[in-house]
Amino acid sequence: MATRKKSVDFEESLNRLETIVQTLEAGELSLEDSLKAFEEGVKLTRECQRLLKDAEQKVEVLSRDANGQLQTTPLEPLDSNE
Repeated sequence: MATRKKSVDFEESLNRLETIVQTLEAGELSLEDSLKAFEEGVKLTRECQRLLKDAEQKVEVLSRDANGQLQTTPLEPLDSNE
């Protein structure tokens, strides 16, 4: 269940980051508020990058064969009925 929580956190963080970018692009914030929003955006970006790296490492671990060799297998599209 923790994996699902991380996925939700990533999606929520990405949505928040998009909102921050739109707000900054609108140019209606004061300098101080813009700096705070920018700082939050940087933190969210770093967190999203960390979550993506963790997911990439997990996929790599799960993709190793019995000899420890990395196996590459194309991902099949998810069935839209799932």
